[in-house]
Amino acid sequence: MRGQGRSYILQPIYRIIKLFEKKDGTINYFACFFSIGAFVFSLIALYMTVAGFNFLFVVSVLSMMELFIIIGAYSANTFSGKICAQRAVSRFVVLLFTSMVAATTIYKTTGALNLGVLSGYSKSNGVFISLVFTFISLFVILLIKGNIGYFNFGISGDELSVLDAALFTPYSGWSLALVQMTHWIEIGIWIKILSIFLPLNEWVSFLVIMILYLLFLLWDGFVAKVNWKQSAKYSWIWAGGVSLLNFISLYVLR
Repeated sequence: MRGQGRSYILQPIYRIIKLFEKKDGTINYFACFFSIGAFVFSLIALYMTVAGFNFLFVVSVLSMMELFIIIGAYSANTFSGKICAQRAVSRFVVLLFTSMVAATTIYKTTGALNLGVLSGYSKSNGVFISLVFTFISLFVILLIKGNIGYFNFGISGDELSVLDAALFTPYSGWSLALVQMTHWIEIGIWIKILSIFLPLNEWVSFLVIMILYLLFLLWDGFVAKVNWKQSAKYSWIWAGGVSLLNFISLYVLR
């Protein structure tokens, strides 16, 4: 379409605005309720992350956000919604397991889980050298949440736009806009969490992780897609397995 290339970067924002303006003939009240709940939990998690709260507290709130989205999709009582909700649950288990193991490893290494305290450790102490595998596993979580490459669980109809994701088909209009904004906030939260591992200025660290994430987004356009079962296997290996490897290595090397 003429002029589309020049405005491609602004397309997501434009689509959000159009979704808020859209009037639906039928309203899925369950989807509306769960989209609002998920959005509220994402805002709470964002505040807790920026304020330097306990890592496990942030993960707990993000887990509630994820469950609200999954339940909202399942409540539509459609075949595609149920299938994608089941795959989302499989993905959720990987994310939760990886986060718990990573939290255990971080606490054993630093004696702290507060993100504000951990950020100070990364700048004044070389202790995070022993958390390289934990960093990798958490970065894989970011890729999983972004449906990127070999970590796409098959719940996205169009990997370049979460608005077309089959998991979100029960949502429409402003409820879909809220879910999209929730997704953006969650990605930002994980980028912020990962940035504490770098011994750099706070904003520089955030920018480095964001650029790295964008590079993987570009890489996603050149890799072959795999089925969701293979994605689950890769996710367990590179997220759950690598985080567990870091935890075990602490006992072997000491």
